[in-house]
Amino acid sequence: MPSARERLLNHSVFLFPILCLISTGLAGFAQSTKSAEQSLPPKVMDLLEKQVGMDDNLPGEKNPSGLKFQFTKIGESNLEQGHFTSYRAYVPGAAENRQYAVAIWKIGSDPQVLPGDVYVNAKGLLMAKKPRPDQENVDSVDGEDEVDFSVQAARGEPFRVILATSDGSFLVPGTLVPFPILGADRRCKLEARLAMPEGEAVLLYADGLPPNADVPFQSVSEGESHTGMLHTNAHGHAANIDLPYVTGKGAGVLRFTIQAKECSASVGITWGKGTYRPM
Repeated sequence: MPSARERLLNHSVFLFPILCLISTGLAGFAQSTKSAEQSLPPKVMDLLEKQVGMDDNLPGEKNPSGLKFQFTKIGESNLEQGHFTSYRAYVPGAAENRQYAVAIWKIGSDPQVLPGDVYVNAKGLLMAKKPRPDQENVDSVDGEDEVDFSVQAARGEPFRVILATSDGSFLVPGTLVPFPILGADRRCKLEARLAMPEGEAVLLYADGLPPNADVPFQSVSEGESHTGMLHTNAHGHAANIDLPYVTGKGAGVLRFTIQAKECSASVGITWGKGTYRPM
């Protein structure tokens, strides 16, 4: 069976050319641990950093206004394939009277461009047809006219969506986490997300920290401990990539803790063979 490192590398080989196209212009980079930088090839690190860039969605050349996706839960269903949650999506501020394309990206899979053109109304609601006059200022329309998403996910699993023009001049990424893994203390918030289904890599996001600061963290996975610094931006946000696999261990739990003067927070996330379990 391929090692965790080999699975990460193989995954990046078929994803990397696609992400180079659909992620152009995304900003934001992970502050990775020293061990991650030393043990992962540049293409794999770039793939993980693109995930962080999509999640952070900082203003850039292709999204100068920093437009963001908004998701509204509209239902749940239990099917033979499992439990699914449905969402409608909005990109408030996206220009009307334009044709867009939508791509989705689930971890462990290729990004997929959905068939057909996509439009938005004045509320930014994603629609499969150009909105009629009576659909211009509404929050929802008939099911066949909406572009809704039915998502099956595990705890901490992100579901990413991209709205873009066909010429690539405009691009907005969005991330939906149906079952987030969160830790909080006073103003500090910490979230763990899977970067691959079995936790070969984990993304960690911190918010509410002092701006432009170095905040100590500790990462403990099955008795193996690492320490380092999170470097926050001007908004007190920071991101980190962690590789939780431990030599000789097939599965386990990663515990990640931040400690600032103002607050502290901790999260735990499972990794390894057999740990991926959709809710």
